[in-house]
Amino acid sequence: MDYITDFSYIDDLIDNKGVRNAVIDVDNTITKSNIVQFYLFIKKQEIGEKLWPLYFSSFVLRAPYFLALDAVSRDSFNKLFVLKKFKKYSYAQLEYFSKSFFEKSLKGKFISFTHDLIFHLKEKGVYVELLSTNFDLLVKQYGEYFDVPYSCLNVKPEGNGITIDFSKLDGFKGREIAKFDPAVTLSIGDSKYDLPALNHVDYPFVVAKKDEKWMGQINKEARFIKADIVQLGETL
Repeated sequence: MDYITDFSYIDDLIDNKGVRNAVIDVDNTITKSNIVQFYLFIKKQEIGEKLWPLYFSSFVLRAPYFLALDAVSRDSFNKLFVLKKFKKYSYAQLEYFSKSFFEKSLKGKFISFTHDLIFHLKEKGVYVELLSTNFDLLVKQYGEYFDVPYSCLNVKPEGNGITIDFSKLDGFKGREIAKFDPAVTLSIGDSKYDLPALNHVDYPFVVAKKDEKWMGQINKEARFIKADIVQLGETL
């Protein structure tokens, strides 16, 4: 697997191919992260250091079920795990935890090439948008950090807790990426769930450590980004 190691190829796309848009996934594309890590971060704050090992051990026993569900259907995983685990928290609580998680954990898990590339693309005048099926209280932390717009799922207050608007989840990435002209757009993702975006554009990029079977479904020749992490903050 050949990785791009600098921005020269991307600069050529911008300067000579007319690329002016970049649509970028978030989890495991910008940071080495997922929604389960966020939930465990919250639980650790609630439970405390003393009881954390016991809780974590019990959670690990249940993890294979959620991993299997995610492998089969990301949409089903989001609806079952995400709503079940987060609906009891108020909007204000999740907003606080989202900010804290980003500052204390996610800033230590940035994938170095993608992190630096986003700032480089902006300097070159490229329109950058984040595209994620994660919920907005988390994704907006990335949007504010990079100062870029984002499209994701919306969290809404409901009673003493929250609900997440899953009405647009089915086909979400396909609809959002369709707003962009494929001839002048690049897209970056990391998994089979990013195929709608990767296959829409003329210039797909994949963050990966190794070749995976799903990559054979990418319609055009993809360029690869190594999933190296740069430490920018404290990691919990």
